[in-house]
Amino acid sequence: MVGKKIRTFREFRGYSQIQLAELSGINVGTIRKYELGIRNPKTDQLEKIATALGLNVSVFLNFNIETDGDVLSLLFSIDDSVNLSLAETPDQKISLTFDNPTMQDFFKKWCQFKNVYKKEKAEILAIEDETKRQEEWKLRAMGTTIGCHTVVKKGTEDNIIKTYDLT
Repeated sequence: MVGKKIRTFREFRGYSQIQLAELSGINVGTIRKYELGIRNPKTDQLEKIATALGLNVSVFLNFNIETDGDVLSLLFSIDDSVNLSLAETPDQKISLTFDNPTMQDFFKKWCQFKNVYKKEKAEILAIEDETKRQEEWKLRAMGTTIGCHTVVKKGTEDNIIKTYDLT
């Protein structure tokens, strides 16, 4: 669960795994293992990641939100901290806004991020070849995509350089 949160916040900030590794001082392979759930970060590592992402380490903690009451309790706490505004929309839904420019900006970016993520997920799931689909998931997790890079290999004969398009 922590790995998924790390990836979500990393992508939200627009960082690749390499960039997060550089900012946090943690090896990129370790970041990758955290995000894949192969390893769980220790407290000091999680603090470095949170700092690199401009977050409080508490965002990585699990909240047991299982009931409507749990959600309401959390909303009351948020309202005490940043002043929520509620309004009914014409279609009788409730709109929740913040009287805080930082929060407004954050949620605007979060909304944009979620829309892009939803679109990218649909694109990946539309790839029929299972191997290519898995490769695309991995590449996007690293902050890249199939076809946007070329692999360069030095040949053994006459130092020939060969390039391979990944598409």
